[in-house]
Amino acid sequence: MPRTVKDPEERRRELLACAMRLFAEEGYDNVSVRAVARAAHVAPGLAYHYFDSKERMFAEAIEDYARRCAEGVCEVLGERGVPLGEKLERALETGARHGGYPYAEFFHAQGHGALHDRLSLAMCEVVRPHLREALEADAAERGVATRDADELAAIMVYGCVGLASSPGMPDDCALAAARRYLRALLAEFRSGKALS
Repeated sequence: MPRTVKDPEERRRELLACAMRLFAEEGYDNVSVRAVARAAHVAPGLAYHYFDSKERMFAEAIEDYARRCAEGVCEVLGERGVPLGEKLERALETGARHGGYPYAEFFHAQGHGALHDRLSLAMCEVVRPHLREALEADAAERGVATRDADELAAIMVYGCVGLASSPGMPDDCALAAARRYLRALLAEFRSGKALS
């Protein structure tokens, strides 16, 4: 059988996607780097070339999955010509829709709280710079300087992730609370008091 040569980054992404699928289907303890290599139809040595241990593979698979889960939220935050308040509303709705996350059941299963928290934090790290940029763009459009957009982005993202990603979402009460607090934080940001 002829050997298939792929771009190294493409091969790495394929291995991560395969690893995440296996971890979600079979559980962390039942998956090895060799099992991922077998499922991805590559030699174990190639998988070990990218990931020197199962722990590293799992950590990178979570980070890759977090980036994929956060894509929709980041796209909303990056839209041009959309008021920031509307972006925040739509980003919250997008993040709360678990139907777009292929392994939502795995991360929300009983006993997987630590894994869910790890994924949520990884998603925060992906979304935070996009929200910071949206805040900075809003300030620039209003002709004001901002020194604390990164801090506000952190407060908004980390504050809402628990509400928007908890089991049983979308929960209308939690989403309403997140909207209310996001609006209050945005109003404070726009008042200029956040700059002192």
